[in-house]
Amino acid sequence: MMRHETAPHSVQTVTKQYIEMQSPTNTALDLVKNLPSISVSTVDSSGILGGQINSRSLTDSDMGILLNGVPVATAYYLNQNVDSENLDHVTVTPGSAAIELPVTSAAVGVMDAQTYTPGHKFGGLMDFAYGTNNLSREFMRVESGDIGNSGIRGYFSFSHEHARNWTGPWTNERRHLDFGAVKDFDNGSSVNLFVSWNHQFTAAPKYPTATQFFNKKHGLGTYNYQATYDPSNPSMYGGLDGNMWDQVFITTPVHLHLPDNFSFDFKPYYVYNGGYTYNGTLFNANVTPVTLGPDGSALSGKVPAASYYSVFRPHAGAVAKLNYDVGRQHHIELGYWFDYQDNQVVNRYSVLSATGQQAFPYAASTGLFQAGSRYMPYQGDSGWKNHSLFLQDTSKFLDNRLVVNAGFKVSMINRWSQNFASTAPKVQSNFVVPLPQLSIGYQIDTHNQIYVNAEGDYRMPDPGSLSQVFDAEAGRYVGNPYNAKPQYSIKEELGWRYDNRYFMTDLEFFNYAITDRLVSTSVYVNNQSIGTTINAGNQTARGFDAMISGHPFHHWSPYASVEYLDATMDSNLPATGMLANGQTIGDYLPTKGKTAVQAPHVLANFGLTYDDGKFFGNVGVHYTSSQYATFMNDQKMPGFVTDSLSVGYHFPSFRFVKAPTFRLNFNNLAGGFVRTGVNGLVNNAVAVRGVRGSMISASGSPTYYLYPRFNVTATLSMAF
Repeated sequence: MMRHETAPHSVQTVTKQYIEMQSPTNTALDLVKNLPSISVSTVDSSGILGGQINSRSLTDSDMGILLNGVPVATAYYLNQNVDSENLDHVTVTPGSAAIELPVTSAAVGVMDAQTYTPGHKFGGLMDFAYGTNNLSREFMRVESGDIGNSGIRGYFSFSHEHARNWTGPWTNERRHLDFGAVKDFDNGSSVNLFVSWNHQFTAAPKYPTATQFFNKKHGLGTYNYQATYDPSNPSMYGGLDGNMWDQVFITTPVHLHLPDNFSFDFKPYYVYNGGYTYNGTLFNANVTPVTLGPDGSALSGKVPAASYYSVFRPHAGAVAKLNYDVGRQHHIELGYWFDYQDNQVVNRYSVLSATGQQAFPYAASTGLFQAGSRYMPYQGDSGWKNHSLFLQDTSKFLDNRLVVNAGFKVSMINRWSQNFASTAPKVQSNFVVPLPQLSIGYQIDTHNQIYVNAEGDYRMPDPGSLSQVFDAEAGRYVGNPYNAKPQYSIKEELGWRYDNRYFMTDLEFFNYAITDRLVSTSVYVNNQSIGTTINAGNQTARGFDAMISGHPFHHWSPYASVEYLDATMDSNLPATGMLANGQTIGDYLPTKGKTAVQAPHVLANFGLTYDDGKFFGNVGVHYTSSQYATFMNDQKMPGFVTDSLSVGYHFPSFRFVKAPTFRLNFNNLAGGFVRTGVNGLVNNAVAVRGVRGSMISASGSPTYYLYPRFNVTATLSMAF
């Protein structure tokens, strides 16, 4: 649960030995839940639906989520990247992002999952898992071993998973492929290919408000989707809320060993996400005239329909880096990173059958049309291009005991947004973001190391936040004055590590100064309130992390960690208020000095591992203290405890079957029904007087993640 580290900045890692004790349904999200700087909220017990990370008053939207050093989507989609059997380790660097990493959201550092390197001998692995909520999962990996004298080796794996939602109706299904190959050259050069494909149908549950949560807990009703179809309220039918999603991930890092102490690294990548999300709705054909099909009859009244958002999201880029070693004291890196991301979204509607069955979303016969063309009220395209240059020098002194790393990166970003279904023109903006780095590590003796790290990191705002606003009075689209700038963080770390034959420790103090904090909220623009992303001023976060782990003693290894965090808002939040005469104005919520949202003061973890080569087990307990769910601090989520238990046995090998293993993985042993995170923040849960004197109405009720109730997974695995 803790690895010995030497980097001159905070590093928190879970290793393959720990990963192999956990359920094969676990994603990287589940595996890092006991690290000191992390609080995890998951949606279901099968891992298919993902969840959210909170870290040092920020979320995974502020974190670089990587696979083999390549950017992927947020924590909600982590299950799509790789099967857990093909993971080698997962590392979180909460206060830093290596200068060559291709990230545009690293205000709270990065989480990087590294995949399994294929072995040199032919073989494979298979496992079968069954568990609570009708969970079933099958996995198989085949490895080629060394292919003749070519220096090439690889593996191919496939998995299938099916599970019912633990709360609410409907089921989720996932199919996944992983392929990895390595080519080694005699001079130290290498090529490493990794490809994954993921296809899934999911039905996400609703996220309750505090009132809905307590009503459900006390048996007073349900907040969730219904299992039966009601044509008068199709939005509550569980069969009409979900998505069909595909992802393809490709990366091929190349390392070339060149003459005269030069080397070259090239890492291209391509990630495709596509599919559609859908939900039930009553389409008002009296307000928006439509026909059923291109040549069908006109519809009237409120028509039960399915609303589809089709998404096409290509993401491609490459990092090129030239390295030069000046003797043994200096390692110089000069690099360039290009990144392109495009998000194309189209909204369509289809009429439901009498029993609530939806048709294929692109079928013309059941689609809604206007003037012979498919009715598509939104056709959005947004994205960015990022050109970045970086230079870094790593110097070693005093017989390599003193390591100084200094670097500078500059990112030049062009982002755009356009709604083709409107007359609004394409909107663009350009930014230049400087990112300096300096870290110093000193090995005092064989047991003690100290380090200091300082750097700037940023988060790009969603290009969709550029969307323009329709001014009903003027009858045209006008510019959005809240054109959000990149969020920027200046971070400092001071740390000490100690390691001997009995235990190892890591103590780190951190300080974050966050400017132009990005917040999704509602603001007042041209006589109307709109939802957008804005810069909400500044925020400060400081505290410390402490980790300690015992080296195995009679097969036992204890682990404990704690984080203390003090995070405050340093600015007032823009909002919309009303004066006594009924006039609506732009105002500010008095949030300056209040505790930051999603910023619990204390995170604590305890773990204990046993492994004698046959019997093995691990127990983990996590505590998160209370946190605010509104920027005005007028609604708070209480603290909570989560737990997990893994037990298993390695049986003797026989014939071609190697290391057959049986394990049981338990979560939420006490079966508690608790909230584990804020899914939807709001500005203020009750009305409040604004800074300019207007009355600012309550902006709604926060919604929450729930901790899946007691669940168990049994897994039988074997190698060959």
